[in-house]
Amino acid sequence: MALEERVIPQWKRDAVKGLASEIKDSKMVGLVNVEGVGAKQLQGIRESLRGSAKIKMARNTLMRRAIEDVKVKGIEELKDFVKGPVAFVFSDQDPFILSKFLAENKAAAPAKGGQITPKDIIVPAMNTGVAPGPFITELAGLDIPSRVKGGVIHITEDTVAVEAGEVVSNAMAQMLGRLGIEPMELQLKLVAAYADGTVLTAEDFEIDLEELFSQVLLGQQYAINLSVNSGYPTTDTIPLILAKANSEAKILALEVGFFEPDMLGEFLTKANSQAFALASALAEKDPDAIPAEVLSQVQSAAAAAPPAVSDESAEEPEEEEEEEEEEATAGMGSLFG
Repeated sequence: MALEERVIPQWKRDAVKGLASEIKDSKMVGLVNVEGVGAKQLQGIRESLRGSAKIKMARNTLMRRAIEDVKVKGIEELKDFVKGPVAFVFSDQDPFILSKFLAENKAAAPAKGGQITPKDIIVPAMNTGVAPGPFITELAGLDIPSRVKGGVIHITEDTVAVEAGEVVSNAMAQMLGRLGIEPMELQLKLVAAYADGTVLTAEDFEIDLEELFSQVLLGQQYAINLSVNSGYPTTDTIPLILAKANSEAKILALEVGFFEPDMLGEFLTKANSQAFALASALAEKDPDAIPAEVLSQVQSAAAAAPPAVSDESAEEPEEEEEEEEEEATAGMGSLFG
């Protein structure tokens, strides 16, 4: 063992020690795929992650050794995902939030010959800053309209250089590079992550968080409905259960004619409604049986009266209740003398 330690270069031991320290100090340890990501793009992504996550690159052998050196339950499974061009990402964020952030924050990258573009590549009208020469012929060969103005080449109009789904030629890639156009988008994809004693994979992160949140809200609604309808009380549903019981008790009292002083308004409203129905039925059979002015009074009283049973918890002012009761009584009195 001592011989093995002597032949391992000090810089490798220091690198492993540093990575192991980062792993121990982080709540979440992930691996991101950095294939095709250049230094410039990686720097931009690092800037966007500043304060929330850190990216550390190292040889795969050193990354695996660092994982082995950290004696944390379950993290050894992360070694299986240290394959190809990957880098460590250390963070205290939830891995699902970090994965979503990485997916939404892409870095611009130059096009390469042979790539298939996922969207139209547009070359805008611009001053290229290039003096007249072979470049104007190259532009013409790529169907990019241009002309010389003020001693330099100008692209005269916005042009779709490559349509979505087409292959970028080497000549087009070189031209876009000379113009400083970076039409491609790169993102770091979270390959795997260790958090709370569990290793999660890319498939686990492919979740629509907004849809998941809406399902949680729907589940909460179903749970509340079940609690209220089954009469199973909880701290959140007791007010709803009491309101439902109160409403059902009022309906029952009205149906069976069990009078309660507090429900005087409801009983008068029901009686008024029944009187109006009776008056209407009599008027249909014999238009002269009910005087028109009496029928009009009953109809007006019924329209002005409050609902028979109210779910509203707020109480109306006493003066308004008295007026409504008087109107309801007046309607009935007019009908029956």
